[in-house]
Amino acid sequence: MIAFAFCLVTVSLSSKANTRFLVRGVFSSQEDNTNFQAFGSNHQRFNDDGIHLAHALLSTENLVTDSVSFTGVFNAYSDGEKRISFSQLYLKYRPLTAASIKPEVKLGAFYPAISAENTDFGWLSPHFLTNSAINSWIGEELRIGGIEFSLRQSGRQVGSNWSWKVLGSVYKGNDTISSLLSWRGFALHDRQSLYNDRINFLPIPGVVDEDTLNAPAWTEPFREVDGRLGYYVGAHIAYKRSAEMRYYYYDNNADSNAIDPDRIYAWHTRFHSITLRYLPQRELTLFSQILVGDTLMGEDVVDNDFQSAFVAAAYNMTAVGLGDLTLAVRADWYRVTDNDDTIFDPNGSKGSAFTIGARKGITPSLSIAAEWQVNSGKQENLRPFQDGAKFTEQLFQLALTLTL
Repeated sequence: MIAFAFCLVTVSLSSKANTRFLVRGVFSSQEDNTNFQAFGSNHQRFNDDGIHLAHALLSTENLVTDSVSFTGVFNAYSDGEKRISFSQLYLKYRPLTAASIKPEVKLGAFYPAISAENTDFGWLSPHFLTNSAINSWIGEELRIGGIEFSLRQSGRQVGSNWSWKVLGSVYKGNDTISSLLSWRGFALHDRQSLYNDRINFLPIPGVVDEDTLNAPAWTEPFREVDGRLGYYVGAHIAYKRSAEMRYYYYDNNADSNAIDPDRIYAWHTRFHSITLRYLPQRELTLFSQILVGDTLMGEDVVDNDFQSAFVAAAYNMTAVGLGDLTLAVRADWYRVTDNDDTIFDPNGSKGSAFTIGARKGITPSLSIAAEWQVNSGKQENLRPFQDGAKFTEQLFQLALTLTL
């Protein structure tokens, strides 16, 4: 992997490559509780107050031919089980054609274009330091190892105000998706899981005890367990450059009775996602996302529904003479509903979060950002570890980002 990464960096410096580097350090101040990555109950990313390496990222797109490109995103963190690896690695075939309806094929490891907020390079958010509950989960547990085929039409080419895209994909892996939603609940942070990564969570007695599920207090989100193919389909529609809606239906088609030698279970997970973006004026962006799904593990051992939604706004203050300053706010809601009768493994949780932040460009390559967030809710499987199921977590972050 190191040799391959070195070759990719070398190639990315060529004239046919679009390569970007980012380093982000943050000072964070949060609740004085152990976080989930260290097998604790806290839903936030870092354990202690102090300075952390939030992201060191290389994103490169290299033209192989006029129709074929190769994209890689390599990440480094100061936290988590795996500190250096890749989050995306794929080929894209986009043939040059005069036809108004154009095909595209992606092959490899990548994100579906589900997110309404993670629209910057490397699947980062241009507005927030922490992702919404929906996209924190997508960054943790969802990645495609397969192929996506799409057809698109640009309104400009056909003299219309409307553009559209339809797509479909088949893939392997992602068999364990929803483990975290069920056993840890939704969280809000910005760490993307890397390939061959491992995510820890609180060792809940109903999960880890030998006389219950006897599963580990961790998951490997891109592991293949049952050998079956999953799929998703989607559609995008946009009006000029001012409004867009995206719909996705995802089904990993996992055998919910499959289990591997590490006692890692397959979870049959399905969901619908709708995203909306609207630019009523150049400086203002409004965006929202809704996620509704369900998951099943075992013979009705875990049977959960899950829902989450957020609304957000970002306003660039340049128009009012405050330079390159952007203010952003977001409100999140989330819920996991426990439908099974497995008494020793309660999975119900619900909560809401509010995030407000500001980002200021210092130079074309350097920016500073500040963000405050409060996340509160109720999680039933916290009862063995604290007095009751309720939690409230506050987080303040100050970040310095260098982009080249």
